[in-house]
Amino acid sequence: MQLVREYFELHLFHVLSYWQHEELPARLSEPAALLFVEHINPEPARDIEFLLRPGDVAQLERAMVEIRAWHADRFYPSMIESNPVLGHVVGDEARALAGSIFGGNGYVTILVIGELPQAARQRERSLHLLQELGVDHVIEFPTVLQEMLARISAYGLYAPSQTLQTLRLLKRYNLVRWQQLEFAFPIEAPPPTNPPPVDAAVVSDEGEEAE
Repeated sequence: MQLVREYFELHLFHVLSYWQHEELPARLSEPAALLFVEHINPEPARDIEFLLRPGDVAQLERAMVEIRAWHADRFYPSMIESNPVLGHVVGDEARALAGSIFGGNGYVTILVIGELPQAARQRERSLHLLQELGVDHVIEFPTVLQEMLARISAYGLYAPSQTLQTLRLLKRYNLVRWQQLEFAFPIEAPPPTNPPPVDAAVVSDEGEEAE
């Protein structure tokens, strides 16, 4: 939760954790890792997809964010189907709380998850199931970490934040390796295609080859 909090702070959001207000814990029957964020100076709005990519959060003005990282496994369709708690962020209690915090102003809901499947078919199915829960956006934890590392200078001063200082040192001593590919690719074999025509030698009755 601290990583996600500082991720939004690096993007110039004001961040309120649900326990930082004396009235908030009593109003949630199921305490959760909720953050309420508001951008100081959002960039001009543009269309962004359901799955947030690097740089997308800068377009948002307000959001209620729930962290369900669950790093032990990927978010396969079976996991999503068996965990209705993932829709907590769009429940009546959470929405009422966000409405009071944001003073009735518009906001979006964001679910922070660990990692989606790599296989394209399962990945699309997982995103579809998450979208059916009613959340506005989903962001993967690797995206959060990649953006934080990109914004941190290896030679900057981040002593007030143990989180940022640790990430800076990992970057400074080359203990972080950037991924070579930005997008997940399917691991299933591609469907078979018709083989291209091939010229074959034909042997005539006289025993000579004809092309």
